[in-house]
Amino acid sequence: MAKKAGAVKAGPVKGGAKGGPAKPAVETTLTDDEIQEIKEAFDLFDSDKSGTIDPSEVNAALASLGSDRSPTIVRLLNGLTELGGAISFDQFLAHVSTRLGNRTTREGIQRIFELFDESDKGTITVENLKRVAKELGESMTEEELEDAVSRVAVDKKAITPDDFYKILTKKVYA
Repeated sequence: MAKKAGAVKAGPVKGGAKGGPAKPAVETTLTDDEIQEIKEAFDLFDSDKSGTIDPSEVNAALASLGSDRSPTIVRLLNGLTELGGAISFDQFLAHVSTRLGNRTTREGIQRIFELFDESDKGTITVENLKRVAKELGESMTEEELEDAVSRVAVDKKAITPDDFYKILTKKVYA
């Protein structure tokens, strides 16, 4: 089970002093495992291994994805190049954390909802869930996704922001 970082300094990532874990100076509610995954993504972008990434490295990495470019990844990274210059891991983590949203606030959960609602229709459909499942490498059938939506959506067809909030705050089955 992943250890929660809470609303404190982010958890350990590889590369600290004397081989120990380094703690980013960024407030986040991400788990240590999530921070480690973001660090691994950052390291992939850091093609010259300088410890920072610049817009050209981000653009090159996105271009290398070609037709496999995930709309969710693009949304997460949107605006990153506007930070300009050399982007440190702390800046990258803060940017991605902001885009991901804080799962303990309604506003943060709305940001996460928007990552699923690619078409900005105000609902999450089975099609949205299929896209995200594919991006995450999950193998769920359309029937399984339809069943999931029907269990949590008030209208049984599409998940609203309120439905999504209840799911993430575990109030759906209460």
